[in-house]
Amino acid sequence: MKRILLLRHVESEANKAGVGLGRTDSPPTELGLRQMDATVAALRDQEITRVITSPLSRARLLAEAIAESHGVEAVACHDLLELDVGDMEGLEWPVARARYGKFLDAWRSDDSINVTMPGGESLADVYHRSHGVFDALVADPADGAGLIVTHNFVVKLLAVHALAMPLDAWRRIDTSLAAITSFRIDDGTPALERLNDRHHVAGL
Repeated sequence: MKRILLLRHVESEANKAGVGLGRTDSPPTELGLRQMDATVAALRDQEITRVITSPLSRARLLAEAIAESHGVEAVACHDLLELDVGDMEGLEWPVARARYGKFLDAWRSDDSINVTMPGGESLADVYHRSHGVFDALVADPADGAGLIVTHNFVVKLLAVHALAMPLDAWRRIDTSLAAITSFRIDDGTPALERLNDRHHVAGL
């Protein structure tokens, strides 16, 4: 592919409520639907020929809308699911901090990439299951752009992977809802074009 775009999903009901969200299929809010329309319009001029998405509706519905606008199919891929946050799923952050303080101390450490969520998975687990999706698009000799629609931690990890950064640099990547990150692919090497671009949803 000549270009790869990473896109975080639109606002979901759980995002709006401020609760921990991993594998729960929380649907888009009204704002999320407006973000979806704006993102489809923002990517209309891109030559998108492949769309791969998390199967969760907050990502999948966005991917399907973009794919339809380009006359292609959105393919669901479980390797693009969000970090399994385990026992922290659905908890408001003050409750999570009170209940899992020791875990959060480890999460803030220099080895956060290998810290496993209580009853869930680690960021290293997410990386190992997801980076092959990005690498396959890099290796695809077809013209056009490949689009990956996924989640917060997956975008962070794929971005540091694409830039050959240490995995523990994931905190240095900002990922806003419906934001676009894109890479130009030159001789098999990703070159960053834009990072966390959300101008198309500003002011909604």
